[in-house]
Amino acid sequence: MKQLESDDPFELVAVPRAEDIDLATDSETARCLIEEYALSGFAATEVADLFTTAQYSMPHAIYQRRGPDFVVSLIKEVFGINR
Repeated sequence: MKQLESDDPFELVAVPRAEDIDLATDSETARCLIEEYALSGFAATEVADLFTTAQYSMPHAIYQRRGPDFVVSLIKEVFGINR
């Protein structure tokens, strides 16, 4: 195994996405994120909090573009919560 060096990257680096993302792309991306968090054991309310927190850049960007109703609707679908 390779020895660690002082300049080895140890943190995730995000790459900004274009702002002109269509609804279908945001829907699919958000659904995948929600499913991943759900499978990791997050509750629906915890997933919703991730979308409103700027630290989680991709979910937050979707939340800013599409609004809370969009995100809540997808969370309810994924978690099987009745409207």
